[in-house]
Amino acid sequence: MPNHKLTACLIVALLLRLAFVFVGFPFLEQRWQLRQDGDGYGVIAQTIRDGHYDDVTRGPVYPAVVAAAGSSLTVKVLQALLDTATCLLIFWLSKRNLWAAWLWAVYPFAVWRVAFINKELVLTFLLSAYVCVQLRAVKSWQWVAAGVLLGIVNLCKPSFLLWPVVLMAFAPRRAWLTLTATAIVIAPWAYRNWRVTGGEFLPVATERGGVTTFIGNYQPTLGLWEGRGKAMWMAAVDEIQRQHPSASAVQLDRVFYREAAKSWRNPVMATSLVVRKCVRFWFLSAARREQLLSVAIQGGYLALLGIGLWRTRPWCRETKLMLALIVYVMLVHALSYADLRFSLPIMPLVCVIAARALARPSTATRTW
Repeated sequence: MPNHKLTACLIVALLLRLAFVFVGFPFLEQRWQLRQDGDGYGVIAQTIRDGHYDDVTRGPVYPAVVAAAGSSLTVKVLQALLDTATCLLIFWLSKRNLWAAWLWAVYPFAVWRVAFINKELVLTFLLSAYVCVQLRAVKSWQWVAAGVLLGIVNLCKPSFLLWPVVLMAFAPRRAWLTLTATAIVIAPWAYRNWRVTGGEFLPVATERGGVTTFIGNYQPTLGLWEGRGKAMWMAAVDEIQRQHPSASAVQLDRVFYREAAKSWRNPVMATSLVVRKCVRFWFLSAARREQLLSVAIQGGYLALLGIGLWRTRPWCRETKLMLALIVYVMLVHALSYADLRFSLPIMPLVCVIAARALARPSTATRTW
């Protein structure tokens, strides 16, 4: 039988996102000086359409989506549809808990991100799909399928390359299947990068990870991207680039990682920055826009997460794996660069657990 309540949730989710694309974003764009494509995906997508795609700074999944869509408006509509589909994945992931789907349907920062040419929503959809398959993996082929999806996730954003190592702790006898499948999916792109860069080893893309890690650990500015200290880190970045004029994009990326590692010579300050970035990861955007509202929204979701965890003690392996993935993503950004935008891909998992605070906890468990 059709689930009319779920259908209503999906319709509301889609309408909210389309309304922001066609009305909300154009209204705010000039007032807040918003940039819909601050990461330059449009330029990369054009090289794909022109047949000379040699970029190694971004994973191939999202540029391919932008190139296939053709126009920024089409990309935004596609993102609205994908993010609505994420509601459906969350519903399945939560064992048909409608509260979980509603928490995502009305989540303001998901609605906000739809109007930007940025990979976060596509990554969120792919990561949710991976978790759906991974948590239901019993037979060997299901573990392989999870690995294929994880490989695609990494081709969108390679910050999940080390996740299989964590997965080994949950299922050491099966996780190697996921690891192997992930490696097979990524291998052709790594070979392409080797050809494009003239022999550099780069599994997916730099994602400008070195420079953002350097900025996130630059102690004179407390790791902030915007604000009064922006000129300081920009000058520091320019100086490092001048010192390595002949370095390739991959080599320069590694230089910035090494420079960032030097910040740990002052472990007290470095640890303090990690704690600060954990807070920014959940509550604060780089632009520090509408901070009180951000804290209120995120605080509400995290409070429900805490209640949901408390109500479902002792935790099953599904819950433990979702928590591990949440902590993994948070720590990756706490050690590099963090702001509210980067918490979006794991917020569906927060919604799944938070929904347990609003509905009767499920007694279903899964054993691997």
